[in-house]
Amino acid sequence: MNFKQVEAFRAVMMTRSMTTAAGLLHTSQPNVSRWIALLESTLGFVLFKRVGTRLIPTPEADAFYADVERAFIGLESLNDSASSIRRRGTGLLRVGAVGSITQCVLPDAIRLFRDTVSDIPVVVSTGGSDVVAKWMATGFCDIGFSSIQADIPGLNFARINAAQAVGIVPAAHRLARKKLLKPADFNDENFISLPAGSFNRASVDRHFPDDARILSIETPYATTICSMVGKGLGVSIINPVVSRALNMPELREIPFSEKIEFPSYAVTSDHFPVGTLARKMSECMQEAFASLNLGKAAK
Repeated sequence: MNFKQVEAFRAVMMTRSMTTAAGLLHTSQPNVSRWIALLESTLGFVLFKRVGTRLIPTPEADAFYADVERAFIGLESLNDSASSIRRRGTGLLRVGAVGSITQCVLPDAIRLFRDTVSDIPVVVSTGGSDVVAKWMATGFCDIGFSSIQADIPGLNFARINAAQAVGIVPAAHRLARKKLLKPADFNDENFISLPAGSFNRASVDRHFPDDARILSIETPYATTICSMVGKGLGVSIINPVVSRALNMPELREIPFSEKIEFPSYAVTSDHFPVGTLARKMSECMQEAFASLNLGKAAK
């Protein structure tokens, strides 16, 4: 007994016709007749009797058909399970991301993810780009999002966004009326910076060779910088994704004359397969970034 024989038997039981069954199975009527004959030989009993032009199942065929249907229901259940895995993946999604992404982009990405995957737990871990890279290298996370590429063998960094730096000032500040901020505009202003020694801090500071800023506060998170600027504690230069995500009315976002790029990367590892859920989250993250890039500057 093989699957083709059982499949042919089921098709004939459903249609009561060798010819119609052959059409369902995309084969010829002689093939169906041959498979039924082989199945009868294996089973040791007759499955159909021909009365005129009709096929009449025997009582043995009816009994056998009940078991065949139960088996096919099981197969259909397996097919549904496979389809679900293709669409949703399985188990748990572990995401590692830098602070600016976790706080400003990831919530929107998860909302988009939930539109199609509503019943899979998502575990979010936050760390610096170097930490996210280590998480991906060890398999601690299924997908990572960083702002800097780490030099770790086996990791892949796919750029999913690139934003040009903007200046942010309090809404009532003297610079708030400007259309473009230049380095000299920050002279004698309290400046809130990212930490000394960080890559993004260096990218900003290189545009102030004769630095006349008042470097008053350092903090590792651009979200904290925005809050402090909103409280009138100073001005800054940041990734616009952050200010647009926060949408603080007490801030003004103004283009900066010098080119400073803030890239974002999706991180995967050659040593661990990238599952359906991880790929879906990466797609949702790109969509969330696109929404912020198209958004209006903070007003």
